[in-house]
Amino acid sequence: MRKLPTLKPGDHVEIIAPASRCADTLLNDIRDLLISWQLNCTVSKDIFGDDVLCANTDEKRFQSLKGALQNPNTKAIICARGGYGSMRLIPALTDVSPIPTPKLFVGMSDITALNLYLQQQWGWPTLHGALALDKFSPESINSLKSILFGNVQQIVFTGKPLNKLAESNQTIQSTVTGGNLCVMQAGIGTAWQVDGRGKIILLEEIGERGYRVDRMLEHLSQAGVFKHASAILLGDFLDGKEPDGSSLVNIVLERFAKSCPIPVVQVNGVGHGYTNMALPLGMPTALQLGKEIHLTCDIEK
Repeated sequence: MRKLPTLKPGDHVEIIAPASRCADTLLNDIRDLLISWQLNCTVSKDIFGDDVLCANTDEKRFQSLKGALQNPNTKAIICARGGYGSMRLIPALTDVSPIPTPKLFVGMSDITALNLYLQQQWGWPTLHGALALDKFSPESINSLKSILFGNVQQIVFTGKPLNKLAESNQTIQSTVTGGNLCVMQAGIGTAWQVDGRGKIILLEEIGERGYRVDRMLEHLSQAGVFKHASAILLGDFLDGKEPDGSSLVNIVLERFAKSCPIPVVQVNGVGHGYTNMALPLGMPTALQLGKEIHLTCDIEK
């Protein structure tokens, strides 16, 4: 993997919507925030259009994505939101040649599909994070800003072990890949199916009941996704309540962890919650196992 690019005041960034649309007010808030960081921010006039599911037609969303990826003046690409639609663009993305110079690419949730493709096919590091001011804490936004501008050398997360293997006193040197559980399941059998060999696989989810989480994890397991991974990193699994208001999600995750033949750890603040700290994907990462988990991502290597 290449070194993560960084921004400086005056750099050009683009906001795109490769999946669903967001409210116009949110789009304006993201643009205004980037401008307040002294960045030159571009938003296509037809970022939103008519489509039954997505922010615009596949063709227009792809042209926006391709233009941002290939524009030599663009230093960072910010995905306005997730939702649905990113995977629809990947067949056309496979024809893009030559591979552009790496730049910062920020997205999560449905953008997991693009993150995986860029990491695995183009060798780009990406950032699991977002700039939705109405959803995420100021601390979360500032964590992403610090990474974008290269103001931090390391990002450290703490967590807990979920199985015996994760309690062993050892350090795993690897990279983090993955993202949203549902999207990763949708990628099985595609050009962007997650390649977890020797890697730490991140999983996070929102709004899925226990049985659905279990079904997705079982599908990934039977498909061999976890077979040669170094470890599994569980982020936030939010909501997903049963009709009676209870939740089976944590019970499902604990059972899954105990059945895994590799370490399974959990960290908070990565996912869809109000606290959503930016996590570099595809960058050198050390996972310290034991009674307390430390995940350290090196930004400058």
